[in-house]
Amino acid sequence: MREQIDTMPIHEAYESGDECPFCWLERQAEQSAIRYTVGPCASYMEPDVRGVTDRKGFCRDHMKKMFDYGNALGNALILQTYYVGFLETLENRMDCYEPPEKRKLFAKKGAPEESELVSWTKNRLGSCFICDKIEDNMDRFFRTFFAMLKDEEFCRRVESSKGFCMYHFIHLLEMAPEELPNNRYEWFYKTVLPLTRNNLIRVKGDLDWFIEKFDYRNASADWKNSRDAVTRAMEKLQSGHPSDGPYRSEPR
Repeated sequence: MREQIDTMPIHEAYESGDECPFCWLERQAEQSAIRYTVGPCASYMEPDVRGVTDRKGFCRDHMKKMFDYGNALGNALILQTYYVGFLETLENRMDCYEPPEKRKLFAKKGAPEESELVSWTKNRLGSCFICDKIEDNMDRFFRTFFAMLKDEEFCRRVESSKGFCMYHFIHLLEMAPEELPNNRYEWFYKTVLPLTRNNLIRVKGDLDWFIEKFDYRNASADWKNSRDAVTRAMEKLQSGHPSDGPYRSEPR
């Protein structure tokens, strides 16, 4: 299959040997988004970018990863203007806030109606500039993957792969009815379901042997393919790479 700019990341993901090509792609998308946000390209100095980050903010996980990346001044500048808009709106909400009435002793239990202050704060803190960039990239990767299934050679590559993690497998199933090429509809379900199941069984076998190796009777036995079984077993269920260290800016 002739490589194009949009298909190259998919091919690279399969060449990586990762337990799930979409986990590999998601890691690349996240690191690219962090680098774009606080990296040497200095996108945070662009008024239009700062306007979006001021509006969307960052989730807790990505705020930690931005800190780990290492650009303290870049993070400070981003947070400085974000705080301006956040505080202005928060103060207005607080001025209008009315504490709920105290629950009576024998009142029927139930969740109190959520105040405007609470709902606004939840929505604001739940929004994330980096999450949105990752989601946009992943949506493009999934659609490209389905388009590539028109090619016989790529289908064979999928068949000989390690399958997918359950998190991305479910996403594939959700998108398949709309995105699958007509000539691959039957092939997809006959191939991808057993492929995913059989590779889960493979990883479970590695995990079993990892545990067995802690039996003194197996102390001199070969580890086989089980040394990283725990992290691969975690990835196979929930995606991601648990053994990854913090993603950091390269020293200049």
